[in-house]
Amino acid sequence: MTSAVSGTVHRRLLVEGWRFLPHSYALVAQAHCLCIARHADVDLRFVDLPFYSKAWKPARGIFEPSEEQVLSDLRAPEPSFSPEATFTLRPERPDFRAPRSGRKFAFGTAEYRVLAEHNRSGLRSAAEVAGTVDVVTPSHWTALAFERFGFTPERIHVVPHGVDPLVFRPDEASRRATREALGVRDAFVYLSVGAMTWNKGLDVLLAAFARVIESEPDIRLVLKGTDALYPSRELVGEVLGDLPAGARETVIARLIYEGRTFSAKALAGLLRAADCYVSPYRAEGFNMPVLEAMACGVPVLCTAGGACDDFTDPAFAQRIRSVPMPGRLSEKETGDALEPDLEHLVELMLGAARQREAMRQAGVHAAAHAATHFTWEAVTDQLLERFLPR
Repeated sequence: MTSAVSGTVHRRLLVEGWRFLPHSYALVAQAHCLCIARHADVDLRFVDLPFYSKAWKPARGIFEPSEEQVLSDLRAPEPSFSPEATFTLRPERPDFRAPRSGRKFAFGTAEYRVLAEHNRSGLRSAAEVAGTVDVVTPSHWTALAFERFGFTPERIHVVPHGVDPLVFRPDEASRRATREALGVRDAFVYLSVGAMTWNKGLDVLLAAFARVIESEPDIRLVLKGTDALYPSRELVGEVLGDLPAGARETVIARLIYEGRTFSAKALAGLLRAADCYVSPYRAEGFNMPVLEAMACGVPVLCTAGGACDDFTDPAFAQRIRSVPMPGRLSEKETGDALEPDLEHLVELMLGAARQREAMRQAGVHAAAHAATHFTWEAVTDQLLERFLPR
């Protein structure tokens, strides 16, 4: 398609995904679309996929009003629209069907490095997938799942996620204000964000936090759940219930839980309030909150050996020792997971609380690294190079 006015050749792209939902797949789809919409030479269309649960409701206010208007204005494809590339983002259920035109790029995360039965779209291996279908995945950890399924390396595109550096950035005034509002002005604050499911390692985090309190009582732990999509609050309650009574009481006294849906701006404010971001995960496809914390100038502690290895560096991220373990997908299926070392996590959390200036300097390095290598603009350009090569 060529514009008669400018002579610009428009490359045709169709994106299938979710909008206006605080789910990572929706956030990824929308962030890419906001960047692509600024490319005058890309003719973009969007198809809204149905939500997985009737309980899920659209949520406005995650992006800025002007950005939400851009997202609202994305058009569905006309019958005559023939995309050169289709980018489909269906969580847990990749769409491997051949596209009507052009090439299809199916996004998938496969946290446990295997495609379970419900992830295979009824297929036995990639040998049954049309040659016009490739895979996009955000980490080398998850890429192995698609190799095991039979995709050749040339058809697996590892493209990381990104951050908006205008939103996720250091801001000392915001940090002070949020800490004041939380009532943690002088405390050392650890933070963790996520669904609070088993793969996030919440049980390991709370057990370690209870231990650290014994010698560093002036600490706090902030947990940010996603109550609109998952029973995050209930999961936190279950893990707290498994702690010994004495430890449970000391943890609860220093624990702040927040489960509401936040805008990107509000989430950035919460991240900045932390002195250390902690993610003792067992299995992740990418782990966006770690990158967002880095961008806000917060040093991180995260499990070694997993997806975060792709975008973290020892200059600002201390990696928790881990050992491989099976990750149970169903009664008949297992995948790969990591078991973070509790003793090492306790050691790292204690060290963070006792070396505050070193942690602040690590946060400076983290923010610079994220802003240099992992903006949405930069990673969207990587996608477009694969989708619509010039």
